[in-house]
Amino acid sequence: MADLYQYRETPEEPLDCLYILQGTGVDSVGRMELGPKDRRALKAKARALSPRGAEGEVISGECPLQMAHRVTFVGLGDEKELTHAKLRKALRRVVRQATRNHEYQIGLAVPVKIRGLSDAESRVFALLEAALADYTFDHFKSKKNEFDKIDGLHIVPMAGETEEELGERLQRIRLYANSVRLARDLGNRPGNDLTPEALASMAREVCGEGSGIRVTILGPKELAKEKMGGILAVSQGSDEEPRLIVLEHRPKKPKKSIVLVGKGVTFDAGGISLKPAKDMGWMKYDMCGAATVLAVLNAVAQLELPFKVVGLIPAAENLPSGGALKPGDIISMANGKTVEVDNTDAEGRLLLADALVYAERFHPDFIIDYATLTGACVVALGHEAAGIMGNDREFLDTLVRMGDEVGERVWPLPLYEEYFSYLKSDWADMKNAGSRWGGPVTAGSFLEQFAPAKASWTHMDIAGVAYSERERSGLPVGASGFGVVLTLSWLESLRK
Repeated sequence: MADLYQYRETPEEPLDCLYILQGTGVDSVGRMELGPKDRRALKAKARALSPRGAEGEVISGECPLQMAHRVTFVGLGDEKELTHAKLRKALRRVVRQATRNHEYQIGLAVPVKIRGLSDAESRVFALLEAALADYTFDHFKSKKNEFDKIDGLHIVPMAGETEEELGERLQRIRLYANSVRLARDLGNRPGNDLTPEALASMAREVCGEGSGIRVTILGPKELAKEKMGGILAVSQGSDEEPRLIVLEHRPKKPKKSIVLVGKGVTFDAGGISLKPAKDMGWMKYDMCGAATVLAVLNAVAQLELPFKVVGLIPAAENLPSGGALKPGDIISMANGKTVEVDNTDAEGRLLLADALVYAERFHPDFIIDYATLTGACVVALGHEAAGIMGNDREFLDTLVRMGDEVGERVWPLPLYEEYFSYLKSDWADMKNAGSRWGGPVTAGSFLEQFAPAKASWTHMDIAGVAYSERERSGLPVGASGFGVVLTLSWLESLRK
């Protein structure tokens, strides 16, 4: 990530370019914190270049200020309709322009208002999108073109924004952006590199000594002792042993207890119910829920939240072999309920179910689980929102509202008790999959049988938003880090 600076900390040498984002009919220069002389000079240059602010417009010229060699106006379209997605696209355009022009130190003015947000909230999330705009994942490339990467983003203050206010905002933004990048990096790592044990090692590294997070790893023996038949069964077909990763932030006298559960299938071939070979490589992303939880816990201790926050990551591979779980097998879960395995490719809910039972020992007030769980949720909601369901409508409504605000949209789906009848088994307490109808909600109904009854529980199906096979809505190809910003924002809201 390019370093974020306050403009007043700009080095003595002029910046390569000053980028100004503007909407149609908006005086963007007038919204910037500039001296009268600089403001007049920049407004004169804007009149000469005549940018209209149309979406996709990029107009450059010589900068009349000493701060930069060039100035570029980037259009956003109608500001009244400005969304996170439109802003992300514009900022990716800035990054491409800067790297194409070999501009390494750039000034960035984002004097805009995101639809539905206050001026202060718009400022924070606009700058967060800016901090993430240059994300790339080149860890496995032998040749990295370091010369075409932006080194520094120098943020120009908005009118009335004090140096202290901007500094505090940038501090928060750095934490959020680093957490999202961690989630993306984890998601983009291939299955041969990020095994269940490697994920556990990463948890020890990220949340280990000095972080304020207690890390406990349960292996096969401990899982068997806890009677976690779901996690053990899913991993039967793999040479890689399963893990349950437990991350605990435990302040003194915590006001609330929150448990976050993330599905950690580091590669999902479907088991005996084998997936089609085409595009199976994308199944390295079946641990994006785990990545979200690990990234959130990485930030929690730094935020000094006065709550107990626990992350649970059940990690396994789902592969076919002579020892793999078979359709028709019956397994016993951590709470003693039995499950007939109708489809070995409905494995994520088996991992999550055991972890939800384990969550009860932390006496949670709130539980959120994150999982790339069903293709049916992608059919229902596409790639624009995650599906959520749970037992507390007020909690769901809060997440919907906050998701809109932070640019990670979620949409509630019903959990009528009749849906559980779709999982009826003649031989066990339930099946792990039902008919083709209501896929997301039957998966949610399955998980509901294992969620602690006294907790406000939400299941988040992120299958459509956790990663993308092409650049979408200004997000890069690969993992998106979905859920990190929403969860951190929600956690921070609890202490107000």
